[in-house]
Amino acid sequence: MLAPQVPDNRLDRSNTPVNCLFCRHPKPDYWFSKRSKHNGRPYPLFTCSNCGGAFVFPVPSEQELHEFYSGTQSALEVGLRDSDPLHQYDQAIQEEVEFPNSTVDAKRIAENLKRLAPGMKALDVGSGYGFFSKALMEAGFSVDAIELGEASRKIHARMTGFEPKAEPFNADFARRNAGLYDAVLLSQVLEHLPMDADPIRSLNVLLRKGGICAIAIPHFRSFLSILQGKNDMFIVPPEHVNFFTVKGLNAAFASRGFQTMKCETVSKFDYRKFKKKFGPLSPMPSLALKGFLGVSSLMDKGMFVNGYFRKL
Repeated sequence: MLAPQVPDNRLDRSNTPVNCLFCRHPKPDYWFSKRSKHNGRPYPLFTCSNCGGAFVFPVPSEQELHEFYSGTQSALEVGLRDSDPLHQYDQAIQEEVEFPNSTVDAKRIAENLKRLAPGMKALDVGSGYGFFSKALMEAGFSVDAIELGEASRKIHARMTGFEPKAEPFNADFARRNAGLYDAVLLSQVLEHLPMDADPIRSLNVLLRKGGICAIAIPHFRSFLSILQGKNDMFIVPPEHVNFFTVKGLNAAFASRGFQTMKCETVSKFDYRKFKKKFGPLSPMPSLALKGFLGVSSLMDKGMFVNGYFRKL
């Protein structure tokens, strides 16, 4: 359990949440304020004594988040070193070759969705470069996708043969596409969405009865998260505003008309970073971290949560 702190003088009752945004337990505790590297603003974080999750509050507005993600500040867009779409595509492919990441996750999630979903119509929300849409297509799904990042959409188009729509995921999008999908995938997306707009309710609206929502998110209170504490690498507002535990994720979906079908944690780390830092000595810390992350995943304390939820 995280130790609550007394809110600083800038927080008043109007700036404190009444209930947990995930499990709706009353009176979350103020934790600390994290200053954004993007805009220099402090973002207060609150934690829940029931589900153990944390979230930014007040929640950034949909307009603020839309402007952030439709620009070049998000991690996917910042990571591209070239402005030429062809070179950006080549860079994305080369990165995946050197460190298989998205392709591994995408294949596993697509296979699980094919086994669990009642049909083969899927939506990829925040589809990024297109690795997950491609895996869904290879599994036999008919795929739609939405993505705000312009460079990401261009890479996605080259990878899959179609360009995602530049639409935000919100209640209006869900209303216009109600009941169209057998499966909806959000890989590394739910941690970005304003929970006061109830995006999980919107996922329920999008799905047919019995449809499956697949979620991949950073695992708040994984062993690595616990070790990092306030320096958790995923606490980067306003890019990330939600920090889910497994309990918090399950509670959030259960309270919005879903049944948990499968929930597991996985770990992955780009060991090339150790090679840059430690040079010829890198195998030693790499091996230690690999063992630590392996044990973490075996104990359901891995770095990421993969959850599958069926609409009741």
